[in-house]
Amino acid sequence: MANSIQIDNSHRYESRPETTPKRELDRDAFLKILVTQLANQDPTQPLQDREFIAQMAQFSSLEQMNKVAISNLQVVQMNAMTLGAQLLGNTVSYANDNGETVTGKVTAVKTVDGTVRVQVGDDLIDLNAIETVQAE
Repeated sequence: MANSIQIDNSHRYESRPETTPKRELDRDAFLKILVTQLANQDPTQPLQDREFIAQMAQFSSLEQMNKVAISNLQVVQMNAMTLGAQLLGNTVSYANDNGETVTGKVTAVKTVDGTVRVQVGDDLIDLNAIETVQAE
């Protein structure tokens, strides 16, 4: 005799998307600080206010440059992964640790410590170490 079990899914757990606090100075925050600074500036020493504004602008520029640098790094890594994927199934030659030329077929593409490498036999080869590529 089989027992039937009913499952009640009416009380499911739904995770909420994680929110990360802003750690950078966005345009709105910068403008609020600028307006506050201008409203409270010392008329006898206006140069200090200008220096403050210049520093804030430099800080904002630095944040944007960091974003661009991170984006560029991601593009470079994606390009390297694409190149590695194009090598799959092809025969490559490279110099091993002993300086000997080794030839083998690329069987996998992996990222190790942020560097894209292709697998040839038991070796993980940096893309820059590949000397020749032969299509199969």
